[in-house]
Amino acid sequence: MKKTNYFIKLFSPLITLVALIYIIFTCWSVLACWNAAASLKANIPQEFLRIKIYGSSSDSEGNTVSGTFSIIDSNGNEIAVIERSWSGSYLAVEFARVGTEGKYFVFPSRIYGKNRIIEERRERSHGTLLEKYYDDYGQCMLLGYGSTLASRKKLYRIAAFATGKYLVPSFGLVTRFSIDLSGCRPDRYYSISFSESGAYIVEEL
Repeated sequence: MKKTNYFIKLFSPLITLVALIYIIFTCWSVLACWNAAASLKANIPQEFLRIKIYGSSSDSEGNTVSGTFSIIDSNGNEIAVIERSWSGSYLAVEFARVGTEGKYFVFPSRIYGKNRIIEERRERSHGTLLEKYYDDYGQCMLLGYGSTLASRKKLYRIAAFATGKYLVPSFGLVTRFSIDLSGCRPDRYYSISFSESGAYIVEEL
């Protein structure tokens, strides 16, 4: 009994301190996102991805589908290119959207494979995270040439919060949704963009 009391006395203040730090960090993350969104123009309409799907194949370990994804900045230039294969027969892209005061901020979040057009929930938890390809040194490079350093830093705060980089609750500010790419034909280029109203557009180039 004495050992148990000693353990509680030793670690209880530490646990309380960690919990307090996490609560403060969570509040800071939400406020930073909110303030940044209030001071920026929405980052849509904008093109975000250009896609070329090569096709799918099967082996003893299962199905794989390969393709190339280019992340595009606000000037229409490539930020990064991801070329690889994913487990599954079809591909999908998850986006994260923050909406405040009639403005929308959209960020590509994840590319993942799935085995059926109607996906299983666990399939979305895998795949390739995209935030690291456009968030660099505290700046969100989805804003292209001509944007200010201050604007890129503010958009970074929104992107980090929206994509779950900070591992804090979103408090209903973030909506996650997926765009199914099973209708994209192999060896053709497609674009994913968003209109001013927040609706996505997948079109062949």
